[in-house]
Amino acid sequence: MASYFAGLFLTNENIYAVFFPDFPEAITQGHTLEECLMLGTDVLAIVVEEYTKERRKLPQSTTFDKAWEWAESFAKNSGFKQGTAPIVQLFRAPEIDLTPVRISVSIAKSTLEEIDAKAVRLGMTRSGFLAMAAQKMMV
Repeated sequence: MASYFAGLFLTNENIYAVFFPDFPEAITQGHTLEECLMLGTDVLAIVVEEYTKERRKLPQSTTFDKAWEWAESFAKNSGFKQGTAPIVQLFRAPEIDLTPVRISVSIAKSTLEEIDAKAVRLGMTRSGFLAMAAQKMMV
């Protein structure tokens, strides 16, 4: 299971911002450190899931020393609250398994016909459509 470091920074508005040097697109913020830790876990999970769905290789995790150097430089150049040191925190990335699993479900015939018609219009398979719909509902 991969783990990635993030820098936690106190902003001038007394909000904590979380940035991952290995995933520039993974950014979040919270009012407390506890909230940042929870939201950092969430944003990392979202990014790892997107990489996995897109079949993109996850980056090699930055070492603690490199993450600390990055956090100090980032804090200096980003206008965060002066006089406060960044926090470097390790987050565990979730393991995402995209192996297809065959299931059996019961759906009203008319609903299934609507699903199939919509899937055809979108150029998708029934399974792909149902998986996409389920993922959207889990957000």
